[in-house]
Amino acid sequence: MKMIKRMKNIITSQVSAKLDKFEDPEKMIRYMMREIEETIIEAKSATTGKMATLSITTDEITETEHEVARWHQRAVLAVEKGKDDLARQAIAEKQRIEKHLTHLNEEKKGMENIISSMHAHVTSLETKRDEIRDKERMLIQRAYHAKEKKKVLQTLKGLDSSATIRRFNEFEEKIEHLEAQASVASFNSKEEEKEATFAALEKDELIENELALLKGKATT
Repeated sequence: MKMIKRMKNIITSQVSAKLDKFEDPEKMIRYMMREIEETIIEAKSATTGKMATLSITTDEITETEHEVARWHQRAVLAVEKGKDDLARQAIAEKQRIEKHLTHLNEEKKGMENIISSMHAHVTSLETKRDEIRDKERMLIQRAYHAKEKKKVLQTLKGLDSSATIRRFNEFEEKIEHLEAQASVASFNSKEEEKEATFAALEKDELIENELALLKGKATT
C-alpha cells in the first residue's frame, strides 16, 4: 500500500509543492527523476517479495496434491482389505486436504494477478522515466526561459502521468474492496457455525457415497 501511494504522488501537487522550493530547473528535473527511480526500486522489491510468496504457495500446492493422492490410495487399500472404518477416515482426510488445496489454488491465482499488475505498473513507470530523460535537455531550456516559476511547474505537469496514476488508483481500490470483504466476513461467525453444521452433514454423505463407490469397484 505504501508503494502504491508513493506512485500516486509522482508528478502531483505534493511533488509540485516540493519542486516549488527549487529555483534551478535542472534540480527540479533531477528531483523528479529521483522520485521515479525510488518508486521503481520499491515497486520491484515489492514484486520480488510477492513472487517469493507465490513460489512458496506453488510448492505447498504440489505437496498438498501428493497428500490427496496418498490418502486416496489409503482409502482404496482399506476397502480392498475390508476395513470400512479406516476407509472412511482416509476419505475424510482426503476431502479435508482437497478443500485446503482449493483455497491454495485460489490464493495462487490472486497473487499471480497482483504480480502481473505490478509488473505492468513498473514497466509504465520505466517508460515514463525514459521519456523524461529523453526530454530532459529540452525541458531545462524551456524552464530557464520561463518568466515565472509557475510556468516551469506547468511545463513539468505537461508530462502525462494520469494514465499510470489512474491504474494505480484502481489497483488500490480493488485491494481496499478485498479488505472490506475480509472485515465483513469476520462478523459472520454465527452464520459460519450454522454452515459448518450443515457442511458436516454433507461431508458425511460424501464420505458414505465415495466409500460405497470404492466398495463397488473392489467387488468387481
